[in-house]
Amino acid sequence: MERSRGREHALVSVSAVAVTPRPSWKPWAAAAVVVVLVFFALGLIADAFAPAPEGPAGSSYATSPAGAAAWAELLTRSGHPVVQLRRPLDDAVLPPRSTLIVLGADSLSRAAGRKLDQFVRAGGRLVIGGGNPAATLPALLPESPGWTDSGSIVVKRVAFLPEVAGVSSVRTAGDGAWTSGPGTPVLDGARGPELIVLKLGRGQIALLADAAPVENQLLASADNAQLALDLAGPRGAPVIFAEALHGYGEATGLAAIPARWWVVFALLCLAWAAWALARGRRIGPAEEPVSEPVPPRSAYVEALAGAIVRGRDRSAQAELLREAAARREAFVKTRSRREP
Repeated sequence: MERSRGREHALVSVSAVAVTPRPSWKPWAAAAVVVVLVFFALGLIADAFAPAPEGPAGSSYATSPAGAAAWAELLTRSGHPVVQLRRPLDDAVLPPRSTLIVLGADSLSRAAGRKLDQFVRAGGRLVIGGGNPAATLPALLPESPGWTDSGSIVVKRVAFLPEVAGVSSVRTAGDGAWTSGPGTPVLDGARGPELIVLKLGRGQIALLADAAPVENQLLASADNAQLALDLAGPRGAPVIFAEALHGYGEATGLAAIPARWWVVFALLCLAWAAWALARGRRIGPAEEPVSEPVPPRSAYVEALAGAIVRGRDRSAQAELLREAAARREAFVKTRSRREP
């Protein structure tokens, strides 16, 4: 009985408690990265194919009701090279045979006014509308026309000039009219002219009291689209939209990457995520059977020594030693197979 208890004590001491391995965090981190990339890619694709209306008033980038993106698109489809100028007007190079469009300006520096004066006198066409005429026109025209924020909703052509060659009537938002000053009224209404044209050197200036007829919200109304084409000049003439005054600077770094490239990158991310999900393990590697760990040295030696001392049966002691040696050998072999 004593020998049996000693043997059981030794076997219990030799057998250590199995330790559960910690779950690996790498599969979950990889899954989180894949989810983030998928949402990023879906957002880029949604913005590319179904963008929300946005952008400042008067900008050719803006798809909001007060933007001019539709005008820029119309000009491009009609054969006009369209350029979005992101440099300040006072530092820009303006080809004299082009049309410069300045919409929604709240102010205009003297240096910019001199640059525009040189541009028009050299043969350029300038279209100004919207914004604050009282703060922009004095830098360009010493005798600028008077302006009121109450205009006619419908205006008619009253002069036959190239700026309204195919126009009969134009719909406005009623947000402005000219009251006095130089220039030839071209579109007129009950509350005053909507469009006047001034000759300056070899070029001309078209002043819109209300920029709404050429903005997204009303471009498809009445003869507004035809007015937008006539203001651009002859077919094929370059058209420049001044964008620096709307907060757009010259694109550098990531901002210089075209939007279509971002869409391609998003599709590549989706393809990589699909490949990773198809090839990778869904919830991490399978857990291997837990082997018996090495028992503590001191407890192992004490238990084995006590069993030998208390035992009387030499054959039982030898068997105990063989079992311990076999356990040790099995553990070493198992660990050596796992290690690279």
